[in-house]
Amino acid sequence: LLMYITVMSSAPQLLNSVMEEKMSRISEVLIGSVTPFELMMGKLLGCVSVSFLLAALYAGGGLVVANYWGYGSSITVGMLLWFALFLIMAVLIFGSIFVAIGAACNDLKDTQSMITPVMILVVLPLVTWSAVIRSPDSTMSVALSMFPTSAPFLMLLRISIQPGPPLWQVLLSFTIVTAATVVVVWAAGRIFRTRILMQGKSASFGEMVRWVEAG
Repeated sequence: LLMYITVMSSAPQLLNSVMEEKMSRISEVLIGSVTPFELMMGKLLGCVSVSFLLAALYAGGGLVVANYWGYGSSITVGMLLWFALFLIMAVLIFGSIFVAIGAACNDLKDTQSMITPVMILVVLPLVTWSAVIRSPDSTMSVALSMFPTSAPFLMLLRISIQPGPPLWQVLLSFTIVTAATVVVVWAAGRIFRTRILMQGKSASFGEMVRWVEAG
């Protein structure tokens, strides 16, 4: 839940940021100094930094409370390390998606149709976490903890339930998420580069796919 709150508090703001800069033509000035990919990565890295700050504040308070009530030993260094690694990947994945949507649209109303399928991916961990808690080693739990957009949340949940998943599952999940992150950031970079300076009609998902394929 802490990771979910952190990601959703920062990543969606990138959509508004990109659209505001595009509509006010600030992006045209920025592109004169940096490349589109550098501009996008600056936004993503800034989002990662904000997410880490929020997570550190909440996690620090949570650790103090846990230690006060005698549950501090339940939180291990390994859990915090996996939390940090999965948090980076989750922010980059969802941040890239929101950046791409913001660059592809020219009006906030046009983003609604594109955000709907994205929100399905966003709420997937929320509607399945209770089932994962009840049966962390079931086929469904393992599959969801390997799916790129839900893995950062649900694999971390499985790790926190003793005795935890096998190490190979954790490493495989992290590898899948890392590979997905690279692909999503790369695809978002192509969409951002193609569309950030374009005005007129908002793009469709089909057009975004063609931009990625065309490079």
